[in-house]
Amino acid sequence: MGKAAAAAAFAIALAVPAVGSAAELSDIEVARLLAAADRAKPIDLTGRDLSFLDLAGLDFKAARLDRANLHAVDFAGADLSHARLAGAHLDRSTVQRTNFAGADLRGASLLRLSVTTELDLNPKAAGEAPNFAGADLSGARIFARMVGANLRGADLTGARLGNYRLTVIELHPHTFLEMADLSGARLRGAELYGVRFAWAKFVGADLSGADLTGADLTGADFTGADVTGTKFDGADLAQAVFRDMKGLDRAIGLDKALNRDRIVR
Repeated sequence: MGKAAAAAAFAIALAVPAVGSAAELSDIEVARLLAAADRAKPIDLTGRDLSFLDLAGLDFKAARLDRANLHAVDFAGADLSHARLAGAHLDRSTVQRTNFAGADLRGASLLRLSVTTELDLNPKAAGEAPNFAGADLSGARIFARMVGANLRGADLTGARLGNYRLTVIELHPHTFLEMADLSGARLRGAELYGVRFAWAKFVGADLSGADLTGADLTGADFTGADVTGTKFDGADLAQAVFRDMKGLDRAIGLDKALNRDRIVR
């Protein structure tokens, strides 16, 4: 079969309605589709079931994956920058060094992501984190350990990263974003209770109305951040940097925060 015929066959396959729970395309078929695509004419996999496929290292060329079932897909090292993933299901996917910069992940589910085998705050763990710089994660549900993740300029308005229910094989009911960079991020009204943000950067971020109840904010840098209506009840503020902040007088629960006497001003 020639290249033109093969491309036509794949295009026909994509038009077939989703059936059942098994992946509708193989990893090889997806790779071939991507090889033939470009960012001006991205492939459309909207609503498709690609669960459990090995798509590591592939360039998705701004593909359309809205509402796709991407459960347990291996995206390690893949380039999903500027891809459309609104409402997509990425639970238990592998996202080590995955590039989601500028991607549309509105309302997506990113529960129990596999990011690293490292459990400590070390350079290796941070180096394996995915890149969400400038991504739209508004309304997304996130539960993962992403030490050193790049979330600069990301939109997490209304996102839910708070404590999650455990299964028998999990150790911690928290999202871990230690040393993450959320500079300039929008976190208005986000559920961030109990999240581990030790040494994270919130420089210039908009946290207005966010819930940081019980969060670990040890050493976090809030320089220039907007914390109007932000809840700090029970949060650990040891060595947190509070400089040039907006709305600090309207923050909630600072009198109930831990180690508030150790804030760096």
